[in-house]
Amino acid sequence: MLLDFFSSFALAFHLICMNIAAAGPLVCVWLDWRSASGNEVACRAAKFLAYKSLAMLIVGTVFGIFVAVFLWNDAYHDLMHAFMYKIKWGAWELLFSLMLMILYAVLVARGAPRHLFSKLGRASIAVLAGTNLLYHFPVLFIVISEVAGGYLQVPEKVDAAIFRSLMTDSSVLARSVHFWVASFAVTGVSLISYGKWLLRNEDQQETGSRIAVWGARIALLPTLLQILVGVWVLSVLPPSMQQRLMGSDLLATGTFGLSIVGALWLMHHLSAVAFGETRPRTLKLAIHLMYAVVILMTYTSRLALAKPLHAHTAATWETSNDR
Repeated sequence: MLLDFFSSFALAFHLICMNIAAAGPLVCVWLDWRSASGNEVACRAAKFLAYKSLAMLIVGTVFGIFVAVFLWNDAYHDLMHAFMYKIKWGAWELLFSLMLMILYAVLVARGAPRHLFSKLGRASIAVLAGTNLLYHFPVLFIVISEVAGGYLQVPEKVDAAIFRSLMTDSSVLARSVHFWVASFAVTGVSLISYGKWLLRNEDQQETGSRIAVWGARIALLPTLLQILVGVWVLSVLPPSMQQRLMGSDLLATGTFGLSIVGALWLMHHLSAVAFGETRPRTLKLAIHLMYAVVILMTYTSRLALAKPLHAHTAATWETSNDR
């Protein structure tokens, strides 16, 4: 149990990194456009987020490999072999997003865009980098996790057509949207963290406060939407997963309940910051609550998916997408 918690903690760190890497460039578009009108605070925030998104993509990728190695076994080897086409394609997509984000960071480092062409060009690069990550990677790993738990079944080789059919599974789609919404919430809290860091310097009080308020406003709406998305996810999960979350597994039910309480408490603090309450204690609580909720939800997800990863037999591989 303790090992499962620490592995969930490591996986949560990986997810937080990838949340920022995916949604960060999209938030940068808004900040960069504001900086074009002479807003120095927006320019500074855009630079920070562009650099951090790039750094989180690199760190998250490396840490994701570490987590995969830690959890690796023979059954996962068989599973990866089935998804080899998508994994190879995903590696190229990851490299493509990395190159775009490096280019974007270089452009942002030169200062605010000076004309419409520059703004549109930068925005296109950032949107392409972020949406490329959001589209490819959550879906891929959610599909793999559900196949690993025995909730989805696939043939021996998964090609593009089969993978598209797996993507439309209601549970996969709902959990993917959950990741997309969470990415913006985590990115907003990342800006709160940057604002809190700036507040330590008396000369940066106003700048830090404005960035923290922006971050809270960016994070608040996605956090509120997670209530609706969470209901959707719960309603489309396989029956065995629903039962674990609703009482058959006391640990899963307990962590699920704690994550909901944490999310409600988080919304309270995000609301306060969004309306201008930028005392260090309030910012610190918002930041820590976000990370706590992510860790609890990651652990809950692993408990709900808990089913020994089995070696797929030839008959299983021949079965198409069918619950």
